[in-house]
Amino acid sequence: MTAPQPDLHRQQGGLRWPLTLLMVLVLLFVGLLTLLMFTPAGAIGMVLERTGSDVRLLSPAGRIHRGSGQVLLGAGDLGRLTWQFEPGQLLRGRLGYRFQLVAPSHQATGRATISPRRIAIEDIEGALEEAGLRDLLAPYDIRPSGNLTLTAGRVEGERNRLIAVHGDAHWTGGFVRYFLGDQGWTVEFPPLDARLRLEQEQPVLVVFDPAGEELLDANLGLDGWAHLRLRYRFIAMAGFPWPDAPPPDTILIELSEQVF
Repeated sequence: MTAPQPDLHRQQGGLRWPLTLLMVLVLLFVGLLTLLMFTPAGAIGMVLERTGSDVRLLSPAGRIHRGSGQVLLGAGDLGRLTWQFEPGQLLRGRLGYRFQLVAPSHQATGRATISPRRIAIEDIEGALEEAGLRDLLAPYDIRPSGNLTLTAGRVEGERNRLIAVHGDAHWTGGFVRYFLGDQGWTVEFPPLDARLRLEQEQPVLVVFDPAGEELLDANLGLDGWAHLRLRYRFIAMAGFPWPDAPPPDTILIELSEQVF
């Protein structure tokens, strides 16, 4: 008996689909790189305008793979954003960028990755100087001193929901001028730390005193409402100790405000 001969036609047919798929993937990869390399950065601003986003990109320069632009959120100027494409992220099936945001009173750096199912902003490091901190709290008649720094920041979303929020902040402390009942008060605060985490799919910010005890916490609901709780420990630190003081962790004030 003679040994069966290999069916070369069948082998070639079996290889045809994998090779075709590989060629298609290579063409898509090259096409995407070409798009990123040669499309002007102004295209980003056009996309934002057509989607009706509150974020706008003015004075764009460069290309989509490396460029810059002035970022506006509503009527507020967030500063000059520069970005640089990370080609290695394409091998993982996602777009990746490093970015830097610079303004007179604040700056931030980080990495952003975008995939069909997930968007993540990671490695966020930032600093908010005294002038920026005062602008942020001016609507609440609070005028702080000192600087705020953010480390280990991360925000990750999937299918219209947050799946990760992380950040640690430190305020250098100093004098704070605030108004209560049409009367001004000035109090010196020690340095404070804050922690931002995701709890039950809601971002929760907790502020601690130098001993690591909670002063206040705030959470942002999915309905756009922010809820703030102040403990007696914070009230006493703000210059209003009570003769018959309740336990330091007693929540004395709760406030809610719609932020979006």
